[in-house]
Amino acid sequence: MHWPYTERPDGKIAITLDNNVWNFLFDRRIDLASELPSEKFAVFITREVEIETLAIPANDTKVVLKEFIAKAIADCGVTTTWVFGFASEGSGPQRYGGFGQGVWQSKTEQEFYEVIRQQYLVNKGMKRSQLSGNEGDAAVAAKSFSSIALTCESPEKSGPLRFAAEHGGKILYLADFETSKLTLRRYIERFYEQIATDH
Repeated sequence: MHWPYTERPDGKIAITLDNNVWNFLFDRRIDLASELPSEKFAVFITREVEIETLAIPANDTKVVLKEFIAKAIADCGVTTTWVFGFASEGSGPQRYGGFGQGVWQSKTEQEFYEVIRQQYLVNKGMKRSQLSGNEGDAAVAAKSFSSIALTCESPEKSGPLRFAAEHGGKILYLADFETSKLTLRRYIERFYEQIATDH
């Protein structure tokens, strides 16, 4: 199965950040707002990535990282995407947003989840963030059919991101960013230009 990629009608390049990108940006002191200006880029994190980000401990070694993330989100106008749904009972953070907050999953996203559920999401245990294993990656991967999913994950690692990449999703791995000698903006633009060529 190969799902189609849908571009934004306003012409902006949509980017969805994986949680591991925050460390990448922090370690290199990359200013997300200057690299991805709002007139050309629309930057998002999924609710699941927001949960992972909030779960970063506010201890001495992580407090500066958390401050960096908060500033990047504010300066760049990063928007959290919620899937429409109702609050579930039990403990743990809510994944779904109600009226005025959540949006319906696209047909492609629904089909993607149906295909990967048994292999990648069932019985994967619970992480410190209170998300199950692969839950965050699956949410980012699902958005790769309507935005570029930016990740530091290895292209070789089996999971939702690689599965999406093999079935039409636009996953941009940062594995060769250093050797490319490009700015982050140009690295993304080059990938986006290839998407346009493939269409």
